[in-house]
Amino acid sequence: MGMLLFITFWYKIRLNNIYKDILLLSSIDTRKKDINTFSQEIEAILSRIKRKTQISDNPAMIDSITEINNNKGMAQAYLESKSLKDNNFTSVTILEINNFSKSKRLFSQEFTQEILKKVAYTISLHEQITDIIARTDYNQFTLIFSRSSKEQLFKDVDLVRQSISEIELTTQKEETIKVTVTGGFIIKTNNSSLEDSIRKAKKLLEDAKYINETNKVFQIKDLPQ
Repeated sequence: MGMLLFITFWYKIRLNNIYKDILLLSSIDTRKKDINTFSQEIEAILSRIKRKTQISDNPAMIDSITEINNNKGMAQAYLESKSLKDNNFTSVTILEINNFSKSKRLFSQEFTQEILKKVAYTISLHEQITDIIARTDYNQFTLIFSRSSKEQLFKDVDLVRQSISEIELTTQKEETIKVTVTGGFIIKTNNSSLEDSIRKAKKLLEDAKYINETNKVFQIKDLPQ
């Protein structure tokens, strides 16, 4: 009985601290560096809010259609979050929307933008505090994930792919369109640059196209040697 009362009291204190932090964040400029918070949970929330606010304050860092990072925003976010990745493994993944390119425009501009927005939003649902997502080409998105294990990295990236494959949109002609992506996934080594890792992930994606299999995230081991 005594233990139950202690746990109840402890949770009450934690919830009260979180509530005070939520009130604090709703009433101040989160871009300030000297913010004192009460709960451990709010530190992660505040860190993400600060990063998002800094990026969104500069339109040059944001893809105008999807409202996530563009190439510049991705590079800047990576520099700012490098310290958060020191103790984790980092992966770089290039996801490309299938049957969707500048040279093969099957849909109107409005519907094309709707697809891009939906894909970006779906990816963002899986984004954690140390992750960076960006639209880096017409039909490509770059995901920089950080996790405690390589297995978890691939699992989470593949979960993104699965979530995107559940997207269904209806055209003006009442046709149902299913969206899928194919990806190139690599583990970034500590001594490699972000640019080099992106280049390797893109090459892996391009090589995977010859296998003629879509809606899959490819690793190097998936390709014939």
